[in-house]
Amino acid sequence: MGSGRTVETLDRTGGFGVDVVRRRLLETTQHTLNVTRDLESVQPGGDGFADSVRVRLLHASVRRRVMRMAEEAGPAYYDTRRFGVPINDLDCVGTISTFSAALVWMGLPRQGIWLRNQEIADYLALWRYVAYLMGAPHAWMATPASARRMMESLLVAEIRPSRASQNLANNILAGLQGQPPTYASREFLCAQARWLNGGELAQALAVPRPSPFYFALVAGQCLLFMTISYVNRSVGYLDERNIKLVRKALYKILLYDKSKGALGYTTKFNFKYIPSLERPSTGRGSAPPASKKLGRIERTALISLLTFATLAGASAWCLVRAVGWLAS
Repeated sequence: MGSGRTVETLDRTGGFGVDVVRRRLLETTQHTLNVTRDLESVQPGGDGFADSVRVRLLHASVRRRVMRMAEEAGPAYYDTRRFGVPINDLDCVGTISTFSAALVWMGLPRQGIWLRNQEIADYLALWRYVAYLMGAPHAWMATPASARRMMESLLVAEIRPSRASQNLANNILAGLQGQPPTYASREFLCAQARWLNGGELAQALAVPRPSPFYFALVAGQCLLFMTISYVNRSVGYLDERNIKLVRKALYKILLYDKSKGALGYTTKFNFKYIPSLERPSTGRGSAPPASKKLGRIERTALISLLTFATLAGASAWCLVRAVGWLAS
């Protein structure tokens, strides 16, 4: 949501209203899970291949409709001189970068996880192929170095949050607040957003600053993720087993099991969120009442934080005792 120019198109689709944003994000999750599932999934006939082509057609439909309405209503509805063609090549590059380079060099490192060089090359190669399927420029992903340069160039040139950026960012927080399977509070979601995006961007997006307690919970969550990632990666058998288990769990929890808040259907990426002159923008929705109880994900993070704090304290005590024994 940091690119105010790109957000102008999202703002007009209505897909980021408080009441629909969670479903919209779960549909995007389906695409991500399918393209990262296995080799067969991204080959012709696979689910990841089909999802990528459908998203490409969806983008074309949105682009065509917004351009036609801009011709009818003029710049008052959508100013092509100012914002450019909707979902243009630069927008597509920025989207692919968000799912690939930004994750490699920003999202994961800010959680204490650094990929190996071969893992980076493999992951970027996958998303370069996805960019090709979606009709987006992909030569910039030829090497990890060129992909990182593009990511950093976009951060400098394109990140200009607008009022619409603030509205949609807060709609995402409100739409995910207290929802299964994590039941995260708004404060915890805000702490995550600030941790991952940085205080400057979060402030520009009007993401509220929660209390230090919730930042501590995010730190506990990161410690848990780091432990799981590095322990599994160091043992080949555990790594393969964990990947299969987590992938299966994500499909069930986020896509299939509707009783647990999952999407409940397989989306075909139909043209559902249609821009309309009667609804020129999405606007900021109101958040549901906050729960005073810690959500499931927050309780897990708190247990992780307390466990690591106990281990650190015990290690420090043992070290002091050892130094004292050696000194005597």
